[in-house]
Amino acid sequence: MFRPNAFALIGILFLTILPASAAKKEIIRLQADVSILQQQVRELKKAFDSEIAVLRVLVEKLYDQSGRVQVSLEQAKSFNQQNQATVGAKVESMDTQFSVVNTGIDMVMERINKLSIQLAETKTHVESLDAPSRATGPVTPEELYNSAYGDFIKGSYDLARQGFQEYVNHYPDTELSDNALYWVGETFYVDRKFDKAVDAFDRVIQLYPKGDKAAATILKKGFSYLELKNNKAGIKELRWVIRKYPSSNSAKLAKARLKSMGVTVAVSRRRASSR
Repeated sequence: MFRPNAFALIGILFLTILPASAAKKEIIRLQADVSILQQQVRELKKAFDSEIAVLRVLVEKLYDQSGRVQVSLEQAKSFNQQNQATVGAKVESMDTQFSVVNTGIDMVMERINKLSIQLAETKTHVESLDAPSRATGPVTPEELYNSAYGDFIKGSYDLARQGFQEYVNHYPDTELSDNALYWVGETFYVDRKFDKAVDAFDRVIQLYPKGDKAAATILKKGFSYLELKNNKAGIKELRWVIRKYPSSNSAKLAKARLKSMGVTVAVSRRRASSR
């Protein structure tokens, strides 16, 4: 009688333990899956940050090329009265160059969108598996800047402005602080909020007078004034960028804009120094 009862007890004990053991194995398997997905997110995010940095440089070059094309167009237009046929050919050539630049920007935007979608899908998958336990780490300055820059390239100017302003608020003394504040002004400019653009560009000049965006900032401040029909202030800014940064691309754009307005470019040292 003893042996059958002992076997029965062992069987009952085994049946009791088996579900708990299986559940434990399932939990361990899920934790392993989450760990693998978290690693994939980290690797994908690292690749995304690296890619966005490269794309940022590429877009800067495309903007610079676009600026040079704009200078050529302005020069072609000013030559219009002398040789109409030649101008037509030159303008057509410039239009082709603009098309190439726009195609390049479209390719950059497409690559960014694909990376953004891939990253978002992976992060969503991880969050659905481990939402209660996963803690989000602090965003680094580079990640914050790259995210805002990606929003700007995609045309999400409100999000970009918010990101760049957040960067300036939290990291006011980095190499990219002046750039971030400059792009705040650019978001207002492309949204045609020129009065706010003037204020943002003025803050760049006041806070970062020696930054690498100084020349571009003065130029766009001048353009903003012109859009506000304040030609006197706009001309003053354009002449100032020509005087202070004579070899810059911004100075070339300023000269072309003044010529197109029929305004003399030259300004005496005495008047320029009185700014």
